[in-house]
Amino acid sequence: MKTIEETLLNRTSVRRYEYDKIPSETLDFIYRAIANTPTSYNGQQFSVIAIDDQSIKEELYAITNQKQIKTCATLLVFCADYHKIDILAQKKRIDNPHFENTLDGVMVGIIDAALAMQNAVVAAQAAGLGSCCVGYARTANPEKIAEILKLPEGTFVVCALTLGIPRESPDVKPKQPLSLVIHHNHYRTDDMAPELE
Repeated sequence: MKTIEETLLNRTSVRRYEYDKIPSETLDFIYRAIANTPTSYNGQQFSVIAIDDQSIKEELYAITNQKQIKTCATLLVFCADYHKIDILAQKKRIDNPHFENTLDGVMVGIIDAALAMQNAVVAAQAAGLGSCCVGYARTANPEKIAEILKLPEGTFVVCALTLGIPRESPDVKPKQPLSLVIHHNHYRTDDMAPELE
């Protein structure tokens, strides 16, 4: 396992992978990291579709044109999920106020799924795997992707994550300086243009 510093500060997006499968114990570690994601009120309003079926990956590649989707060992699709809470409400005969019909409710599911994906990215990186977030999985053709993944009502794709044994070692991309990212006590009021340039 890599150190926390190596994991967080040397992370890159890897789009080319070896053909090898990911060891099951490594996937189990990533899945446990996902399950331990901090979520709003511990509601866990997300689910993950883990895809290793090549034909499904190729169907998704045909929609997104993102080559790393068909060449990765495992594709994780992170979804906001209000279906599970609806099932439980029906089982317990409790009125479900359909939190997902509010802007805050939608944001909770999106944030929960995004936090889960970040946990997966960190776990994969620490385990020596490569990963790449694929936001286009959300917008390429939402209805068709939902159909392929058999998503029930109350769920939708937030982002996909490709995982695999890296075949490349990309450089860390340039990032904004901390002075533009971290604001102290209030948003900066001085001229940021020179630093942004």
